[in-house]
Amino acid sequence: FEQGTAECIKSYQEDYDLSSRIGDKPGAAITAFNLGHAYLGHEVPVLRDLAQAEVWYQRSLELFDEQDSNRAQCLGQLGLISYERYKDAYEANAPYDELFKHLSDAARFYHQELDLLPPDAVDALAMAHNGLGVIYKSVSNLDRALHHYNQALRYFETTGDFYNAALTRGNVARALVQIGRLSDAREYAYAALRNYEQYGE
Repeated sequence: FEQGTAECIKSYQEDYDLSSRIGDKPGAAITAFNLGHAYLGHEVPVLRDLAQAEVWYQRSLELFDEQDSNRAQCLGQLGLISYERYKDAYEANAPYDELFKHLSDAARFYHQELDLLPPDAVDALAMAHNGLGVIYKSVSNLDRALHHYNQALRYFETTGDFYNAALTRGNVARALVQIGRLSDAREYAYAALRNYEQYGE
């Protein structure tokens, strides 16, 4: 998987089958989650199949114990799949109702993820809030978008993840431009630039 080769599917599938045969539900849940990652196609583009990714993330969600915090990650990934479907539909000039459904599904999953995440899961909390910021900005609900972006910024800075903080500040700047708050947008853009400068040219 980390080498970006499609052969990872065969090994993951064998691992999943063996874990299932011996009754190792946690092991099968982890491998199902990895299969979802593989089919998402970010690391191995040739494997991209959102339907298969959804099947495996859902399988992982079902296999993890009700009290297992890993269920939150499954919900976050299902939210990401819905957002990926929105982007595909947007590129295909799909009707508004279809676009809105994908965004609504994504928001629902991210909110469910937030409900399950423990307070110390700072990285996951940051990404979930950032995802919600992107979604609410897409439907021009800028007040809610700004709320979630600022929550994400707080978490990113807590962990010293200034690169993602810069990306989020750029998103906030664009959202503020949409509502005419140009002075505030400029401040966020400069703050993003200062974050990026830490990483060199």
